[in-house]
Amino acid sequence: MPEFAHAEATARRALDVIDQLLTARDRIASGMDGIAFLREHESVAPVAWSWWMLISDSARVVAEATKNGNGFVVAPVMRNLMMHAVAMAWLVDGGDAAVQAVDAYSDDQLLKLITNAKQAGWDVEGDEVEAKVRSAVAERAASPDPDVVQLTNEIRNTADLMAAFGLQEGYLPYRHLSSYSHTTRETAQLYLHRTETGGWALRDKPRESGLNDVIWTAVCLIQAGRIFDSILGERPLAAELDQVTAHLGVLGDIVPQRRPRRAAGN
Repeated sequence: MPEFAHAEATARRALDVIDQLLTARDRIASGMDGIAFLREHESVAPVAWSWWMLISDSARVVAEATKNGNGFVVAPVMRNLMMHAVAMAWLVDGGDAAVQAVDAYSDDQLLKLITNAKQAGWDVEGDEVEAKVRSAVAERAASPDPDVVQLTNEIRNTADLMAAFGLQEGYLPYRHLSSYSHTTRETAQLYLHRTETGGWALRDKPRESGLNDVIWTAVCLIQAGRIFDSILGERPLAAELDQVTAHLGVLGDIVPQRRPRRAAGN
């Protein structure tokens, strides 16, 4: 088995893995009317499908940008891809309560948007959507489900989400990518090159993003593929996932696993 390392050879294999899994993704998507989900996962199936497709399309964007030397430009896409790969595990682990948590978190975000719209002077008073969302929020508050509350808190904060699955180290590259998703020194110097005299030379291409993007995109794509395949009736991706995992050089089960929940009071 090839060695999985921060090296050009691994990055080249990672691009192979991404290409192969995207081909498999397109094959399955072309026949989506015939996809059968396991009965015990029917509640999460629609969300899992949408997130798997988003992760796959995001991987396509990262791979294409990296090949063109524009890796840093899609850092926000890479960041979103990493978070959704863990969220796939969170979703299947949480089942129906996780789907409810997605709704709860989305309602909170929508109310914040409505508040911002009012502050901007938009006339949204009496909006039916706001009334419906506020009713749903009030109903949850009146009879909170502890599982939904916990899962909502996890999905609203990526650090908590990754900690719940024992991925504290995985949060570090996510935080690093945040530097390229905001107006920071990293983006301010992205198209510059330090000269020997201490000044700046202009560049027409961003600095190279290195090897991490394609390597971890391949890892996330394998993780998401494993999780999605696990809820399908005939496991159509299993053989290809085994093949690409070995080709990349990854050992063992790399699917995020939830850490044991602590009992109340511990």
